[in-house]
Amino acid sequence: MFKSNLAARIFTCVVGIPALFALIFLLPQNRFMPLSIFIFILSLGGSIEMSKLLFKKVVPASFLVWILPLVEYFLPQYTGFALIIILSVLLFTEVISGEKEEFKNSITNGAKLVLLTVYPSYFLTFLIRLLSLEHITPYAVVLFLTLVFGNDIFAYVFGMLFGKYTSHPFKVSPKKSMAGFIGGFVCCVGLSVLYCSLLSDKVSSPSLLQMILLGAGMSVFANMGDLVESVFKRSAGVKDSGNVVPGRGGVLDCIDSVIFSAPFFYLMYAGFAV
Repeated sequence: MFKSNLAARIFTCVVGIPALFALIFLLPQNRFMPLSIFIFILSLGGSIEMSKLLFKKVVPASFLVWILPLVEYFLPQYTGFALIIILSVLLFTEVISGEKEEFKNSITNGAKLVLLTVYPSYFLTFLIRLLSLEHITPYAVVLFLTLVFGNDIFAYVFGMLFGKYTSHPFKVSPKKSMAGFIGGFVCCVGLSVLYCSLLSDKVSSPSLLQMILLGAGMSVFANMGDLVESVFKRSAGVKDSGNVVPGRGGVLDCIDSVIFSAPFFYLMYAGFAV
């Protein structure tokens, strides 16, 4: 079982990473349209999986909320308007559907619909915003991915090597250790400083302080994203959010760190040229 799972993970990386780099470097036209289309697909898949976690089934709302990244790409000035309209419509549906249960679960259902709207679709709009920045470059997009997945990789390595000697602070994910968090944090800061120093002119020339803050923040938010998704899965009583990605599980399992760190990276990188 372990060997087959490892083989599936390796296959996914060998196929997925070159394809992703091709989208970033070979097709940056029209605000990285091919990559944006990929984000649209992730938004739809993630919304469907989140619907299953929240409601134990695919609800129609999951096909409505995923359009937020599309609105951000084609009509960015209306993203906030679309968010308010979608939230209003979804909450209003409880006026009708809540009658079946005499409105006993309406607060819970309403809260679930709000969460479904925000996570992952609205969070992913920040990736579209990032790709639309005037000073964005393919190297900056790779920087984002390097920090997100670099933190995950080094946290895993340090956890494997030194985890047994340190505490495991989060019950929701007992395999994660302080050694892993600290190792991932330090390496993520190091990656940020090294990458931005070597390619300073290609990532808007951030200062040393900005490099350090970027790496530190990305590590914190990437870990938060991982843990929050673990909470959702634990609450739903499932091991994985889905099974569409060989060796990885569902869409949310693959992009949980990306979802939480995208807004932070966007806000930091948008300030690099200020």
